[in-house]
Amino acid sequence: MALPLTDEQVLDVRERIRRVAEGQIAREGISAISLRSIAGELGWTAASLYRYFASKQELLSAMRIAAHNRFADRIEAAHDSTANLWDRSRAIGDAYLDFAETQPAAYQLMFAYDQEDKKDPPELQRARKRSSLTLTTYVVEMVDAGLLQGDPVVLAHAFWASLHGLVVLRMAGQLDHSPPFDLLRRETMRLITRGARA
Repeated sequence: MALPLTDEQVLDVRERIRRVAEGQIAREGISAISLRSIAGELGWTAASLYRYFASKQELLSAMRIAAHNRFADRIEAAHDSTANLWDRSRAIGDAYLDFAETQPAAYQLMFAYDQEDKKDPPELQRARKRSSLTLTTYVVEMVDAGLLQGDPVVLAHAFWASLHGLVVLRMAGQLDHSPPFDLLRRETMRLITRGARA
């Protein structure tokens, strides 16, 4: 009979499971992972995972929560790294790209369009809201300072959608024969910013 684990031990094991699952997603894609494949990599039986996650969907939700919060940590740190609003904007863009490049499985989990559960649990809703807020706040500040004009929420979504589109195209290998990625990013942001300049 297994000894009961402390809350801290349970959190540690859940984190270990999450890291293994993220590694599998990075290698094989979201649809390829299963509790059985994760258990196999850990050297466990599939049944043993049910002590920590009731289903694959619960595991994916926990992974998405962690991904959104790690992403928000990065963007918030970039926001707080400088008081200059133009430098802040660039720092946030750099942090966004760095997260997508260094944590591709987490990035895919955050924005996957094939998510099975269409009703997010409250904790995931909060994590999504936090990560979304980090991509809007700096644009609100730039509009308030008179550097940009227009609806800051719409502008923030234009910046985000453009950058996200470039990231996904690069992940899919669709920019291999295109102009350099940094040039595409710079010109895309320049054109949106030019259109929104006060």
